[in-house]
Amino acid sequence: MVVDYTSKERFWLWLLSLFSFFTINVAFLYALFFEPDTVVGALRNPVAAAFIVEAFLLMGALSYLLTKWGVIKLSWRWFVVLSLLGSMGFALPIVLLAPFGKSKFKS
Repeated sequence: MVVDYTSKERFWLWLLSLFSFFTINVAFLYALFFEPDTVVGALRNPVAAAFIVEAFLLMGALSYLLTKWGVIKLSWRWFVVLSLLGSMGFALPIVLLAPFGKSKFKS
């Protein structure tokens, strides 16, 4: 099986990655440095904590499944690291479109 992304699909995946990196990260870093009480409040909020736990569970599940399905060229570890540095919206397009690494798929 060969995964071949069109130039339009590549464009939207890269746009998703950039948008996720710059919007989610900027908002988080702004809150972390300029409104730290908001971050502490979010960590104490059970609804926010549920979303945080869910994000970590999904990150683990996706890293396992993407590797099992063989659709990523990079190691599952790269997906986890990129997710922690950015977001899953940032990491997923990067690992799907990475031009290097091991994969039997063509992208």
